[in-house]
Amino acid sequence: MESIMKTTLKRLISLLLAVAMTLALTACAQNAPAPSDPTDAPTPAPAATPEPTPEATPEPSDDDVDGELILDYEEPLQYATQFTLTHYKGGYAILTIPHSGDTNWLLVPEGKSVPEELPENTVVLQQPLNKIASGVTAMVSVIDAIGGLDNVVATTTKQESWYLPNVAAAMEAGKLKYFGSYSEPDFELLMSEGIQLEVDSTMILNKPEVMDKYKEVGIPCMVDCSSYEEHPLGRVEWVKLYGAILNMEEEAEAFFNEEAAKIETLSALEKTGKTAVMYYVSSDTYYLRNAGDYTVAMLNLAGGETIAPDVGPDKSGSTKMTFEEFYATCKDADYIFYVVFTFPFETREEMIAENALYADFKAVQEDRVFTTRPGFSQSAAMLADVVVEINSVLNDPTIEETENLIKIK
Repeated sequence: MESIMKTTLKRLISLLLAVAMTLALTACAQNAPAPSDPTDAPTPAPAATPEPTPEATPEPSDDDVDGELILDYEEPLQYATQFTLTHYKGGYAILTIPHSGDTNWLLVPEGKSVPEELPENTVVLQQPLNKIASGVTAMVSVIDAIGGLDNVVATTTKQESWYLPNVAAAMEAGKLKYFGSYSEPDFELLMSEGIQLEVDSTMILNKPEVMDKYKEVGIPCMVDCSSYEEHPLGRVEWVKLYGAILNMEEEAEAFFNEEAAKIETLSALEKTGKTAVMYYVSSDTYYLRNAGDYTVAMLNLAGGETIAPDVGPDKSGSTKMTFEEFYATCKDADYIFYVVFTFPFETREEMIAENALYADFKAVQEDRVFTTRPGFSQSAAMLADVVVEINSVLNDPTIEETENLIKIK
């Protein structure tokens, strides 16, 4: 009996194990993924066609631009502060000279039309500008320096007063005519010559009636404010303005860079430690150049320094003095430089004969009195050369003369 029960129990356990295994296999079958059917696979989405990259709008070329002002760039100026020159596509340009008023001077290239919408107070100058009148000798000198003298056909300086060789020759040949003083110009001559632009010095600002007359007869009158520039190279850099007017910008840039290099070379040199007086005389009045004047700046650039740093340190031009004041201020200067116009004496003996107190001047005693040649007052183009020459005589007072300086014997 006991053996039968054991046998029955074993069979029952085997049966239960078989049932459990069957249930487990069934569950696995239900959870297994269905066999893969190639026909049931999802169809892949077609690849997206890339959007075409929009082409960049090409910059208009100078040939494409006509009759509109599209900003190109502002002329970089290193030293000049008295004008601006803004370039536009197509060769257009706008000049401004703030100290002379709120006028905008629009340069329109040859063959191009005038834009319809212009800034207020705009005067249009249609190129080529080859019939210019000038009351500014410094302007004529820089135009001559870049080979543009043929474009200047009238001047306020008479032939016998010109010291610049090319200009004097042009007047002698009749290519350059005298049209009167700045205050009483010969308008009939200017109109008969077909003058396209008259350029005058700042003195004309004191003659508004003359400026009004230029408007009346239809001749644009531009005021050259280069005399307000404190740095000598600022005056020279006005060549860029005239280069733009004459469509000779490359020539102007090359000339200015050459002149600037002359002075910048000196900046690396040591100061000479020499003091000097820069002055001139007119009608028994002594005019000592102010410490803020461009001629004193030239002396500083040449390695010297003014004997009177407290006289007009923030002013251009000169300070009037009596001889007694001049004597007290300047007698100990190492050098005397007589600048502008013609020196009234040919020798130091003549100076002393005029006034015995000149004998007390250190520069007179040591034979260090120089005068600029007459052309100095007419030329901005030679300023860099004069600076180099001043440096030469400061280092070697035995030099008798240079291109622009003469020692008084």
